[in-house]
Amino acid sequence: MHPSPTNPESPTFPAGHAPDRRAPRSALLLRSPLLLLALLLLPVWGCEGEPAPDAPAEPAAVEAVPPRVPDAEELPETRTMDGPTAEELGVAGPLEGPAERIHRARILLDTDVLSADSMAGRAPGTEGEERAVRYIEGRMAGMGLEPAGADGSYRLPVELVVLEKDVEASSLVIEGPDGPLELVVEENVTFWSTSEEPVVEVEEAPLVFVGHGVQAPEYDWDDFKDEDLSGAILLFLNDDPDVVEDGEALFGGDIRTYYGRWTYKFEQAQARGALGAIVVHTFESAAYDFSVIGNMGERQMWQRDYQLDLLAWMDSTQTSRVAQAMDTDVPGLFQMASDRDFRPVDTGFRVSAEVHTSVDRMEAPNVAGVVRGTDPELADEYLVFTAHHDHLGVDPSLEGDTIFSGALDNALGVASILSVAEAFMEAGPRRSVMFVSVTAEEGGLIGSGLFVESPPVPRDRLVANFNVDSPQSYGLTRDVAAIGIDMNTLGETFSDVVASYGLEPAGDPNPAAGSFYRSDQLSFARAGIPALYLQAGRDYVEDLGFDALERRLEHYHQVSDQIAPEWDLKGVERDLRVFFQVALEVANADERPRWNPGNEFESAFEELYGGS
Repeated sequence: MHPSPTNPESPTFPAGHAPDRRAPRSALLLRSPLLLLALLLLPVWGCEGEPAPDAPAEPAAVEAVPPRVPDAEELPETRTMDGPTAEELGVAGPLEGPAERIHRARILLDTDVLSADSMAGRAPGTEGEERAVRYIEGRMAGMGLEPAGADGSYRLPVELVVLEKDVEASSLVIEGPDGPLELVVEENVTFWSTSEEPVVEVEEAPLVFVGHGVQAPEYDWDDFKDEDLSGAILLFLNDDPDVVEDGEALFGGDIRTYYGRWTYKFEQAQARGALGAIVVHTFESAAYDFSVIGNMGERQMWQRDYQLDLLAWMDSTQTSRVAQAMDTDVPGLFQMASDRDFRPVDTGFRVSAEVHTSVDRMEAPNVAGVVRGTDPELADEYLVFTAHHDHLGVDPSLEGDTIFSGALDNALGVASILSVAEAFMEAGPRRSVMFVSVTAEEGGLIGSGLFVESPPVPRDRLVANFNVDSPQSYGLTRDVAAIGIDMNTLGETFSDVVASYGLEPAGDPNPAAGSFYRSDQLSFARAGIPALYLQAGRDYVEDLGFDALERRLEHYHQVSDQIAPEWDLKGVERDLRVFFQVALEVANADERPRWNPGNEFESAFEELYGGS
């Protein structure tokens, strides 16, 4: 999601890696003084969150020569650089030892290569992604990481299913006692199918209101009450139930939990044997306008974790007609769903649909290497660092620049975990540490999801995930931020280490947005594996002269996401050194991390690890 600049020490680009037409910007920033020192904690806009631009196409012609991976002697040697002082990094004590391997010059070099035009936006399954993967493989081999794949390969193949609805041939009708709803695609409804069938027909399936569709054992909450919902289309409210019992807010109060994510609703529909699901959109429950997701069903998309005949979003204007037939209104539906005794209600409406979908399959790789642990008893347990290397590819319909370079989102994140890997190579941790550059994050956390589903080691040997996506890019902050610090014991370790350097530990600045559930750490959390998501702090040491959040959103999922003059990578270097120290403590601890009591992922943890 976001990159950052270096400063006086200008990294030397190896032969064959001369910066392309974007690189002069990085050259400019290298000559500029260390700028703007600070950053903002972005509420994880991007990743699996809300839909990205239309799926990309490979450019008509791209350079056929793959990037040459620099030899070890060509890379910046961090030990010979003038390292930043503790005062320069804004910390109370030095971040020395193996952490010195984490240096902004090397991070910038990797970011520049991975976001170059020759990578063509790194869309999954394209030649651009292949070039990025070869570069990442070469960097892992160059530092001596052990290949995690079969037969000595760094690649872990991922099968992708690409779905695209035939808009003209597809139709949706929802009819009630007083006639059909006035559905207008992209204005008040959007629909699609993930059944992986070329043609799906739904004939007068009952539309059953299931409230928020939550089954949460830790709260003894069940919206389904064991009712048979097979063959129905389920109507879900977005967000979590708004419930206060004995003066205590359930489901995190204003903090959105995983139960509030629309993806969770679709998963529940499949688990109940339903034909499909419709999620009700209101601005209050979604925190964005219907226009944000209104064309979701009209775009190419990747298959997710559910195969359903019909999926849809419908806005509150049409939902109000359904509510009226139930003798209430949309606020009344939310009130009904906030009652612990709520049970599914047949709305009296019937759903008919015909969905035509093209189904294509392709393969794309995750890339994984291992730093082997030194403790004979703990070496078969793994911490996993993740960052996604995929982005949005190329849009030939654009005028001028057509390449979604994805410098901040997430070339900088991949460069970051490569730098942390070098530090771990020197640290000799007790547990093993795996570094995974994942594919197809932008399409729905697919690469990380399939990694967790079929990991190269037994799943219960994966004890923690540290995810990096769009880290700090504008300089130093007084805080170091991570999403999830209040969810599991990784957060306790993080807070203690951050505070030990005289810095302020910070969590999610916008918890209602559900940021934890929108990047690759979610794939691990759903399996019960404690996870932490590094973010950008927001209490900048110096005035940036611009609003950091606005600047990030301006370039998010745009062709303008490139290395920029205002980047100052001193901040990401400092944050990564601290993050490395956090992970090193976890790698060397006697006990595994675990979820905090009552967390929605605690039951999955106990199932995975047997309650240990």
